[in-house]
Amino acid sequence: MPTQTFTQTASTFASPEEVWIALQKPQTWEAIPGVDRVFDPVIDSVGALRGFSFESVAAGKTYLGQATPADRIEGESMTWNIKTSEVNGVLSVEIAPSGTGSDLTVTLSVESLGILSSMFFPVIAGSIGSGFPEAVKGFAASLD
Repeated sequence: MPTQTFTQTASTFASPEEVWIALQKPQTWEAIPGVDRVFDPVIDSVGALRGFSFESVAAGKTYLGQATPADRIEGESMTWNIKTSEVNGVLSVEIAPSGTGSDLTVTLSVESLGILSSMFFPVIAGSIGSGFPEAVKGFAASLD
């Protein structure tokens, strides 16, 4: 099945600790490329975000999806497995100290599911990719 990976790095004035705290808030993920609306978040007893449902709009179509935990290194990176009706993928945010702020590297890897979604995958991937760099920069700026 076709796959595509998008990666972009952007800087924020927020410290790695501040970024980590923000990543525990469901609404923060609405600024991440590929996630347009978050709902039904799962938050554990210590306030850590452990999953959520989301809407993503690509090529004019709305897709419902689930984000479930993958790797998580406190203060350094958070990775989610994502699944919609058309694609599976992995969404990660890596945090690196940079002066008094942070550099954020956002990576989204997606893979089509099935023959029908493979036919439309170039349109979906093109839609995601066209706004990915600007969306990551906007996400980083939202943390300032």
